[in-house]
Amino acid sequence: MGVEIEASLPDLGKSARLVAIRDGSEYRDIHLEGDAMVRQQVIARYLSAQAAAAEMPDTAVAITPANYRFRYAASIEHRTEHPAETTLVYVYEVVPIKNRVGLLKGQLWIDSATGAAVHQDGYAVKRPSVFVRRVELARDVLKTGMHVTRLRIETRLVGRAELTITERPVSLSTVEGAER
Repeated sequence: MGVEIEASLPDLGKSARLVAIRDGSEYRDIHLEGDAMVRQQVIARYLSAQAAAAEMPDTAVAITPANYRFRYAASIEHRTEHPAETTLVYVYEVVPIKNRVGLLKGQLWIDSATGAAVHQDGYAVKRPSVFVRRVELARDVLKTGMHVTRLRIETRLVGRAELTITERPVSLSTVEGAER
């Protein structure tokens, strides 16, 4: 997967960007730019958290009846990545059965035709650190196989941190061309 991480500390006016290839939980940098503090304190911490999450069993945080209560909320027309195309999605409110790190309270949107999750948003029910006040997440899965995740983290030290993580399938030839 090709991964692009755009991170910023809006209160400080600083930002950085990483373009990498992800193979499992390993990342190989292709391009890194921007403020050193954002690279070290936001992007590097995000990658460390991803590595720690990869070591957890999938069943601990999976969106399943073992971890969540589901309540049907609505059916809505959802606009896809093609502006003229919409699809019917079922919206469910999801609430963790137990408050654990990695679980979110929010919504899950399910495509009525495929049964696939197309959108998830909410906030972390348990803070991963005493330095973090709140973590909000929104994730969209597009039909092209691309995933876009937006994180907003309220911290005690530097205020708000924002990340946009875009993951897309890439071919080996694309990777080799980008490294030249």
